[in-house]
Amino acid sequence: MKWEKLGIVYKPDGKSDWWKTHCMAPTSILLNENTIRVFVGGWDDKKISRIGYVDVNANNPLEVLSVSNNPVVDLGIPGTFDDNGVFPGHVSKFDNKYFLYYTGFQLQTNIPFTNFGGVSVAEEVEPEKFLKFGHVPVLDRSNNGICVRAGQTVIKENNIYKTWYSVGKDWENVGGKLRQTYDIYYTESDNPYDFPKKESLCFVRNKNIEHGLGRPHVIKVDGEYKIFYTRRILDMKYTIGYAVSKDGKNWLRKDDEIGIKHSEDGWDSQMVYFPSVIQVKNEFYLFYTGNNFGETGFGVARLINW
Repeated sequence: MKWEKLGIVYKPDGKSDWWKTHCMAPTSILLNENTIRVFVGGWDDKKISRIGYVDVNANNPLEVLSVSNNPVVDLGIPGTFDDNGVFPGHVSKFDNKYFLYYTGFQLQTNIPFTNFGGVSVAEEVEPEKFLKFGHVPVLDRSNNGICVRAGQTVIKENNIYKTWYSVGKDWENVGGKLRQTYDIYYTESDNPYDFPKKESLCFVRNKNIEHGLGRPHVIKVDGEYKIFYTRRILDMKYTIGYAVSKDGKNWLRKDDEIGIKHSEDGWDSQMVYFPSVIQVKNEFYLFYTGNNFGETGFGVARLINW
């Protein structure tokens, strides 16, 4: 696999009160033949994330068409799983509605925070007006995911909603800070709102070099599932991983074949992560986040070959 980096798509100008800095976790969907909408998590001056979007030209994803004036997903009410931040996981279109799956943050006492997955829904005719599906997560706490069960991709096949996501319960001290550890799991449901705690492990991090495998993004090409995910390396130099599967449950990791890496210097020299892959006609584009968890903005690469 080989990707050609096209450059930075967008970095916030800091003029909005709710979106001062950062473009975390770009998540893309084709609105129409001319427009890709990329949802991102934007930080306010307290480093709390809300979800906005950047529309780009589907034929030239470096051309920004518009930017959201207001968050499409805001913080939850006090006491809920997403009351201290939200960022996008994956956006899908089912039955003429957009389902924006997202990760919520809630501060804790004995650990820094927990992450569980929620969903907001918008009608096709109003893709700016997302409404949360209640105040509880659609991916709730499980025995495997005591602290993390979030970052989900959801694909509908044969009336089954299949989802891949990160799961974790342990923490490690890294550079004086507690960091979550997590692996990638799978489950499925007969509806897009409620995913069972019965789940299967897809693959685990390599503890010799990785803290965690985060926010998996799954696409299906020529009958094969392809999964792209964040690899948090022990030196905190985030990068992208890649694996393939015939059934979506048994995976072969091919991280060495991802074909994209850190630049020698500049905006993505320390972090290349939070991948979102989208097909536009015969082209595949990879949106991703840059240094310092997206402080330098998000960029895009074009697939040269698989």
